[in-house]
Amino acid sequence: MLRYLKQFAGPMPLLAPLMIPIELISHLGRPLSLSVRLFANMFAGEQVTLIFIGLVPLVVPVAFMGLHIFVGLLQAYVFALLHHDVRWRPVSHEH
Repeated sequence: MLRYLKQFAGPMPLLAPLMIPIELISHLGRPLSLSVRLFANMFAGEQVTLIFIGLVPLVVPVAFMGLHIFVGLLQAYVFALLHHDVRWRPVSHEH
């Protein structure tokens, strides 16, 4: 735990007052950034599906709905991987 907190201070003790706030903001902002990105991708997919439903009401929207479901599952998988990486990379041990 001490080694993890020590990395917030940066490479030189003189830079610690500058590096600690920057690192804290960086670590707290990553999950927020991932959440906004996931929301924007899901919203854009929904908008594309709604536009095609308005333009071609029969067969094409079914294909886009299937694509939208696939992309949603893929986005959830990528979000889980990125969250795992963000959560566990800082505490990983050096080899």
